[in-house]
Amino acid sequence: MIWRLTGYMLLAGGLGFLALLLVSYSALSPKAGLLLVPGLAAGGILALNPYAAALLLVVFSHLDALAGIFSKALPLSAFKLLSAAALGGLLLQSYSKPRHLRLGPASRTKSLVILFMIWLCISYLTCEFRAAGKEHVIGFASVIVLFFLIVALADTPGRLRAMVWVLVGTGLVSGLFVLAETVLGVRLVATEAAATTAQFEGQARSAGASNYNPTTAAHMLLCTVVTAAVLFFEHKPLRWFSGAVVLVGMAALVLTLARSAAIALVLIALVYMWQKRSHRLFPLMLMCLAAAGAVSLPFVPDVYWDRMGTIFEQGSDRTLLRRFSYNLIGLQLLWENPVFGVGPGNYPHFYAGEDFRWYPGREPVPRQLHNSYLEVAAELGLIGLALFLGVMLTALKAAAQTARAGVPGLSVFAKAVAYGFAAFLIASLFMPNEDTKFMWILPALCVAARTLSLGGDAGEAGTGQAGSGGKGN
Repeated sequence: MIWRLTGYMLLAGGLGFLALLLVSYSALSPKAGLLLVPGLAAGGILALNPYAAALLLVVFSHLDALAGIFSKALPLSAFKLLSAAALGGLLLQSYSKPRHLRLGPASRTKSLVILFMIWLCISYLTCEFRAAGKEHVIGFASVIVLFFLIVALADTPGRLRAMVWVLVGTGLVSGLFVLAETVLGVRLVATEAAATTAQFEGQARSAGASNYNPTTAAHMLLCTVVTAAVLFFEHKPLRWFSGAVVLVGMAALVLTLARSAAIALVLIALVYMWQKRSHRLFPLMLMCLAAAGAVSLPFVPDVYWDRMGTIFEQGSDRTLLRRFSYNLIGLQLLWENPVFGVGPGNYPHFYAGEDFRWYPGREPVPRQLHNSYLEVAAELGLIGLALFLGVMLTALKAAAQTARAGVPGLSVFAKAVAYGFAAFLIASLFMPNEDTKFMWILPALCVAARTLSLGGDAGEAGTGQAGSGGKGN
């Protein structure tokens, strides 16, 4: 009864706010007010179907430059409006579910996420640069909400599979944008400075359909390519689609010139091949990969090999010196603040401070630490790092358990997501990805898959199916 009353109150408040918004826009501009009507109608439909809103959130998490185009005609960003629609719809529908499932099934990973958010706020109370800390906490919360939405809404195998296919499809779209931008030499949809200013030896680096910097965009593309590759090898339906994602995505990854993505791809490919070494078709797979590599080598641009060569040529790339300094400064800050850290979002201000002005490659402007795990440790202390790693590793373990369970129509998708997530985690050693949307979408998919493999209720399955691994997530 209380949940139903709360839902009605939220619905009434939301409708009142939308009506006020419509009146205000109509007063400013009748044309804007008229255009707002179909937008409000679409928002209402999404609120009644929060899973559809969650699917769009997954799409625009990768293709955020496309979302920016829609945001220009909206009073708020498309991502915020979709999040509000999904959350509102989830709350409205929650009263019809059992009490313990109203906000999604319980899991160990979810508990760790909640503890991480609490510690994020505690660390904020101790930070020196409050404005930066507040902005970072709000940004973190806006992406962590994706975790709770997906765990709650991907509540059937069909919904989970659809979400994985949508995630893979974003890689195809972004990869096509990378190819087009490289051929045409223009930026098609990206508008943020981080996505439009990166270059190497005079060649612009494309971020595809993302407004993230090209390296982070490459990490998201890497995740979709690895996920698609596992589906291609192990899942016959839609193999033409997963194969297209791999082909286009691999070509696009080369053109992004992202060294960290190449390192992560090689490592995850070696792990996958090692696990498949006893398969009867393993020799054939090796021969096909070798043939594909030999055929594609002549098409790899020289600038790619120049970029990869900087890994081994000391001093050939100033950015490598800067990355070295990022880590040294992060370790120093962690040593001085091991419990609470310097506070969320505060590392860039310390980095630009006078105390570290003589570090090699350092620039006197605020910059993030290009290592997700060390940045979390420097800003949130060792407790924050432990909680963050706990979230990621328990989620990865959940996906691995689901993959081993052999559930038809589910385990192969959990396995594909696990490999894609692992590749993203490896690449995150070289970029501050901890507050990006993919970092919280991927563990949510892992946890949702495990919950479904245990019968849809982690709490009950954990006691009733102890022999199959308990909660595990």
